[in-house]
Amino acid sequence: MRSLIDMAMLYASKAGAVIVGVLILPQFNLLLGPEQFGVVAVIFSLQALLLILDLGMSTIVGRDIAADDSSRQASVDIWRSAETVLNVSYAALGVALISVASLIGVSLTLPQMLLTLVLLWALTQQNVAMSALLAKRRYLDTGIIQLAGVLARGVGTLAAMKVIGVSLDVFLISQCVLALAQYVVTWVHCNRVLSSDGVVGRVTLEGCWKLFLRGKPLMLFGLAGAAVMQLDKPIVSAFMSPAELGPYYLAMVLCLTPISTLAGPVMQFFQPRLVNALHEQDHARAGQVLRRYATIIVLATILPTGILWLFRDPLIHLWLLHGTGAAPVIEYAGILLPGIAIGALGYVPYVLLVAYQDFRFQAVASTIMTVITLGLALLAASRSSIIGVCVVYACYHSVSTLVSWARCLVLARGRGTRYIERNAVLTALWVVVGCGAVIAVYALKQAL
Repeated sequence: MRSLIDMAMLYASKAGAVIVGVLILPQFNLLLGPEQFGVVAVIFSLQALLLILDLGMSTIVGRDIAADDSSRQASVDIWRSAETVLNVSYAALGVALISVASLIGVSLTLPQMLLTLVLLWALTQQNVAMSALLAKRRYLDTGIIQLAGVLARGVGTLAAMKVIGVSLDVFLISQCVLALAQYVVTWVHCNRVLSSDGVVGRVTLEGCWKLFLRGKPLMLFGLAGAAVMQLDKPIVSAFMSPAELGPYYLAMVLCLTPISTLAGPVMQFFQPRLVNALHEQDHARAGQVLRRYATIIVLATILPTGILWLFRDPLIHLWLLHGTGAAPVIEYAGILLPGIAIGALGYVPYVLLVAYQDFRFQAVASTIMTVITLGLALLAASRSSIIGVCVVYACYHSVSTLVSWARCLVLARGRGTRYIERNAVLTALWVVVGCGAVIAVYALKQAL
C-alpha cells in the first residue's frame, strides 16, 4: 500500500508539468499569436538548455545517497559539496556572461541577464535537493513540493503577464521570484531530512574538486542531451519562420510530456532501490526490482502512447482549443510519437549505467549521437523539411535506447547478472506485443 501511495505522489509531482504543457502553452499560443509564440518557443528551449548546467551534481548526489543510504554524514557532505560546486560555477558563469555580453552586444539588458542567471541557479540547486530527497525515498514530500512549485511558476507567470503585461521583464521577474520560493522550501526540508540527527555537512576544497572531476563526464552527457533536445528549435527557426516553428514545438511538447510524465516517476521510484541493491551486490533483490521496473516502464509508455497515436486527430484539436494550425501538429506528432515511446524505455538501462558509474561511456555515446542528430536536423531544416527533422528525432530516440541496452549487456558479462539479459529480452518482447496491438487496432479502425 505504501508503494502505491509513493508512486501516486511521484505521478502527482508531474501533474504540474502536464497542466502547464496542456493548458498554459495553448494559452500562450492564442495570446501571443504565431510569430511571437515562435520566439517564445526559442527562449524556452534555450532556457532548458542552460538549466542542464548542474555539472552532473543531481545524478551523483542521487546515486551516492541511494547507494549508501545508512550514512547520514556522507549524505549531508555530498549534498553540501554539490551546492558549493554549483555556487562557484554559477558565479563564474555570471562573470563570463556579463563580459561576453558587453563585448558582442546582446538584446538582453544587464538586469534581465542577472534575473535569468538567478532563475537558472535556483532551479538547478532545487533540482539537486530534490534528487537527494528522492534518494532518501521521500516521495510524498517531493511530490507535494514539485507539484506546488511548477504550478505556481506556470500559473503565476501567466497571471502576471495577463494582469501586468506581456513582456520579457514580467516573465523573468515572475519566474525568478517563484523559483526562489520553491528552492527555499526544498532546501529547508532537505536539510531537515538529511540533518535530522544534528549532522553538519563537511565541505572541503579537495572534496569539491573530486566531486567536480566525477561530474565532468556527466556534464558532457547532460550538455549533449540538452543540446540535442533543445537546439532543434533554433535550427528550424534559422531556416523557417516562427509561424512554421510553432506547430513543431507544440508537437514535440505534446509527444514528450506524456512520456516523461508517465515514465519519469517510475524511474524515480525504482532508481534508489536498484542502485542500492547493485551497490550491495544483492543480485536476487536487484533482479526482482529490475523485472518490476522494466515491466511497469513498458506498460506506462507503450499503451498510453499507442492510444495517443491512434486518436491524435481529435485529441490535438481539443488540446489546441480547435484553433488554427492543428493539421501540422497532428502530422508531426504521428512521426515523433513511436520513436519517443521507444526512447522512454531507455530509462531502464540509464539507471543501470548510473549504478555502475559508467559515466564516461554515457558522455561519449551521447556526444556522438548528438553531433549526428543535429547535423541531420540541420540538413533537413536547410531544405525546409520539418517532416525530415521529425524523422531524425524519432530515429534518435530509438537508437539511444538500443545503444544504452547494448552497453548494459556488455557490462553485465561475468558479473553474475544474467537477469539483465533476461530483462532486455522481456522488454523487447513487450514492445513487439504492444506495437502489434496498436497496428492491429489501427488496421481495424481504417477498415471501419
